[in-house]
Amino acid sequence: MSGMTLPNILTGLRFILVPVIMIFILSDRMEQQFLGTFLFILAALTDHLDGKIARRRRQVTQFGKFADPLADKLLTLSVFVAIVLRQELASIAIYLAIWVGIIAVREIGITGLRIWAIKRGTPVITSWWGKAKTTAQLITIIFTLVILNFRQFVMRFPESAAYYPGDQAVIYTVHALIFISMVLAVISGVLYLNKNRLELG
Repeated sequence: MSGMTLPNILTGLRFILVPVIMIFILSDRMEQQFLGTFLFILAALTDHLDGKIARRRRQVTQFGKFADPLADKLLTLSVFVAIVLRQELASIAIYLAIWVGIIAVREIGITGLRIWAIKRGTPVITSWWGKAKTTAQLITIIFTLVILNFRQFVMRFPESAAYYPGDQAVIYTVHALIFISMVLAVISGVLYLNKNRLELG
């Protein structure tokens, strides 16, 4: 089957969007930060759609099996890094860098094992914890980007400040969400290794 299928095109689009999203998120301009958030949400939706489309149209390809998880993790980890680099979170940047570093080690390691298992034709056992981890990461990233965007909006339009919870509340909430994402990543990673140790052996 040709590799130029809609699911594979969507996967390739996510690779292309990664540097664009990072540049926009780290921009000093409010409009570009808003656009970065929108593009991340759009890219996350393509990750959800390409697998469903591939299965529905029977367009599952070897490229898709390898590239889809890579694009997904690259997108998520890149945006986490961009969040760590945001000036608004500088006071907790060291902690966030540690949590994101742990998430990165888990994601890179498990993704590598999954790709190796797929290449060997070995069945991969997933769990509820893996889905919870992915959901937590998406919620964390989208919430963080949206609240930081709103902060920029409040700075430009001070009359909307009454709806902003305050910098300290934002910092504590973001810190808690990223920490929870890290804990779920570790738990799901350990459980993945435990469930798949025989198949990977």
